[in-house]
Amino acid sequence: MNADENKVAEFLAEKGLEATEFQKQERRNGKTPDFRVLQNEAFAFFCEVKTIEKDMVEGLRNDPIFNRLTDDIHTAMKQFDAVNPKVETPNVLAFVNHDRSSGFLDLINVLTGNFIDENDQPHPIYKQFSEGRIKDEKARIHLFLWLDDFKPERLLFSQTHSGFHKQLCGRFGVNPNDIKQIGS
Repeated sequence: MNADENKVAEFLAEKGLEATEFQKQERRNGKTPDFRVLQNEAFAFFCEVKTIEKDMVEGLRNDPIFNRLTDDIHTAMKQFDAVNPKVETPNVLAFVNHDRSSGFLDLINVLTGNFIDENDQPHPIYKQFSEGRIKDEKARIHLFLWLDDFKPERLLFSQTHSGFHKQLCGRFGVNPNDIKQIGS
């Protein structure tokens, strides 16, 4: 495991979950997510880890984070589809962020297509990302984890499958009634 996969595995362990890597033979047969996750030795969900590195390019230009996030979501879905093509179990995508100029709100912008202002009002200025190639893919990821180097972790439940939503809330100790709804 690399450092970011270890960080996610440690976060999962704090929640009573065990991240287990796919066997070498399974990885040889094609793309796989990074982990099968177990709880009390029973399979719980698949988890893929994506790293957001610090953007080293300086100067005036469009922020690349939105393209990076959509690329990561698209690639992760290929990995989930290799082991879970009928989406019979939950898919969890974990982002480990090392870029101070990127944040959890960027993920919300990409998924909803909206900029959320200081009054929690949505403005649909990112629809080219949310309604682009991840339009259908994002709904097949049931939980997004955001682990920052410099802020507390964040969880974003897609709520696209009520059974998986209930399972994941239970596994992460989240009361579904406490989840703040985001305008989309």
